[in-house]
Amino acid sequence: MIFEITKKMEEKIREWDICKAVDVTGAKFAYTFIPTSIGLVIKVRCDICNSELDLTEDWG
Repeated sequence: MIFEITKKMEEKIREWDICKAVDVTGAKFAYTFIPTSIGLVIKVRCDICNSELDLTEDWG
C-alpha cells in the first residue's frame, strides 16, 4: 500500500500547525493511516502539543 499526503492536505497541515519544532531534526508530526472498507482515515498528531488534525476525505 502507498499512503500519500496531497498538496491540499499539506495546506491544511500548514494552516493548523502553530508549534515550533524543539529539536534539530524539525520532526514534530506523527501520521496515522487507517484503511477501512469505506475509505482511508488519515490523521496527523503534533508531538509537541498533542493536538490532532483529521484529514480524512469526505465519504459519500
